[in-house]
Amino acid sequence: MAVLGCIADDFTGASDAASFLVKGGMSVRLYNGIPEHKAQADEAQAIVIALKSRTQETEYAVEDSLKAAAFLLNQGVKQLYFKYCSTFDSTPSGNIGPVADALMELINAPCTILCPALPVNGRTVENGNLLVNGIPLHESHMKNHPLTPMWDSKIAKLMEPQSKYECLNVNAAELKEFCLDSVYKEYQKSGRPIYIIPDYINSNDGETIAEIFGQLPLLTGGSGILEPLAKIWTKKLSSEGNIPTSATTGKALILAGSCSNATLGQIAWYKNQNTPCYKLDPKAMMEGRQTIEDAWTFIKDHTTETESVLVYSSDTPEKVKEYQKMGIEAVASMLEGATAELAVRAVDAGFTRIISAGGETSGAVTKGLGFSSYWMGESVAPGVPIMVPTERSDIRLILKSGNFGQEDFFGRALAMTTNYDPELKSKLDTAVWIAHSLFERGKTSGSSANLSFRHKDHIYISISGSSFGTMKEDDFAVISLDGSILSEKKPSKEWPLHLTLYGKSPDIGAVIHTHSTYSVLWSLYLPQRNTTVSRTILPT
Repeated sequence: MAVLGCIADDFTGASDAASFLVKGGMSVRLYNGIPEHKAQADEAQAIVIALKSRTQETEYAVEDSLKAAAFLLNQGVKQLYFKYCSTFDSTPSGNIGPVADALMELINAPCTILCPALPVNGRTVENGNLLVNGIPLHESHMKNHPLTPMWDSKIAKLMEPQSKYECLNVNAAELKEFCLDSVYKEYQKSGRPIYIIPDYINSNDGETIAEIFGQLPLLTGGSGILEPLAKIWTKKLSSEGNIPTSATTGKALILAGSCSNATLGQIAWYKNQNTPCYKLDPKAMMEGRQTIEDAWTFIKDHTTETESVLVYSSDTPEKVKEYQKMGIEAVASMLEGATAELAVRAVDAGFTRIISAGGETSGAVTKGLGFSSYWMGESVAPGVPIMVPTERSDIRLILKSGNFGQEDFFGRALAMTTNYDPELKSKLDTAVWIAHSLFERGKTSGSSANLSFRHKDHIYISISGSSFGTMKEDDFAVISLDGSILSEKKPSKEWPLHLTLYGKSPDIGAVIHTHSTYSVLWSLYLPQRNTTVSRTILPT
């Protein structure tokens, strides 16, 4: 049963939080939105719910956050965590204060912490000031953020116009001696909860913060204290969670929409590896000179088991400003819609690895794919986990915020998720060759035939409607030996016949069902009967 419930204000923030919980030893299930029904008991020790409350109207952000909290408490969690961005991402009329206030009031918490720091990614708190790589928040790149421009680095100052409650700064020296007893006594007198802002400069501070405040029923912050907090819970639970494997077989597609310096550097690195790349040009798309079909054709023509296409719309700030003259919302909606559709097409075509760079891009991709929840795996970079949809255990999804990840991030993501199987590749090649040969020799026609082969614990069978004459490696669905269909592709309707034959002997490695002309006629020739079957079944 889950003991920790996390409410995140966007999807990439949720996956960021989940990655650090996994690193701390917990098994984590992430839900894309608030589940409609109580979840069944499973192996999850922590549940993370991804909302869209960062830029929602405040009323709806609070409402959704309280609904998420109610779901988590109904699941039996012992502790709530409100996760927001490590750069605080909140304006004077932002949602961090109202949501945190509402959650404290919901559970009658005497206090909680505001802890946005994530030192591993350069976000620290010193004397109550939030710094980005040593630069005060309001002097960093965040001062010009298009949705949540930052106007101060003092966290208490940022909270003043948002929250009903006071803040207490606790510097590094005070933190070592800090005791919650005085806070509890003050709450008993006033009845008003407070926010505590602890300094967090290095990883040791994170462990100290988790030790001092880890027993509070509600914590808020970035992902910086989630790893030490998870370690505390893992110790209490006396067991580490089950983490899914990173690797899977199948092709990969990389999508990038972030215009951050980090993502631009990652795109440049990938291009330098002489890999296939395709740029979505907003102007050309708006004018109809470039289409999604063009991009998809490029992807199909250039993707192999060992070669992956990068499709990107990321560009320099100067170019972005130029494109925005065509309409900021129109351009953004078009690009996000395009990347989402490409991701959906890829999965429908049998791709099993989708890597996405950029918060808005990743949000569009997850919405398009429509998976309801994910199991969290190991991280490619701090805050960027490998995710496995609960509905599709063969798929690996990697979503990163724009500024996250190393220069060679895309290469690392591909390497960690690949499980290239030369034996499977050989069997697919052979199956395609046999299909073409039978068709060319007139042993079958149209889409009447089907074939399958056994590989380890799975059966690969030609998809419904496929023709031996045009068969490709992608034209195979996957079925388990117990008859469960494991792929999105629809298998031939003859799959029960194939499965029955495989059940006869483990030595059966392949089944070919051709419906060839003379075989059909022979099957209808039953001389021991007085009537001819063909006359009653076949048209004359």
